Amino acid sequence: MKEETTDDIILMLVSSQESREEGFRLLVGKYQERLYHIIRTRVTSHEDADDIIQDTYIKVFNNLHRFEGRSQLFTWMYRIAVNEVHNYYKKQKRKQTETLEGRAHPMTEPETRMNDLEGKLETAISRLPERQQMVFRMRYFDELTYKEMAALLDLTTGALKASFHHAVKKIEQEITAQQIV
Repeated sequence: MKEETTDDIILMLVSSQESREEGFRLLVGKYQERLYHIIRTRVTSHEDADDIIQDTYIKVFNNLHRFEGRSQLFTWMYRIAVNEVHNYYKKQKRKQTETLEGRAHPMTEPETRMNDLEGKLETAISRLPERQQMVFRMRYFDELTYKEMAALLDLTTGALKASFHHAVKKIEQEITAQQIV
């Protein structure tokens, strides 16, 4: 059975010029699947997720020397990945605005997939307050523990549990209302 490389070993390898590539290769191997899943649950296509994960790893590679070790390495990379998803949507929004200036309002992704359950779920999530959206996605899609979320968001586990509970209730109400219509 292959022994998993620890973050400390990866960071040591990356910090040395001679072993930097090997360290980064190990880092990508260790976290690629997990980061891809996080990104893929937030965007609609595999191609977009691939682009975003590449951008994420470029940022990680260029800024790894700034990692201070206050959190786990994955937590730090998670933040970068989520920020890259936000950047992607900002760029998409700008492109839509530029190319669709004649239209009253561009159709959003959840509206185009409204007929399927995934679209209904995404629509319900998009109507939540920002903190509830983030907490719901982290818990439901990313399967992070409350402890991991607390470290990422600098909130108490009680506040996170309450946000998640409220988000679930609102999503249930939204999907039930969509089914009635």
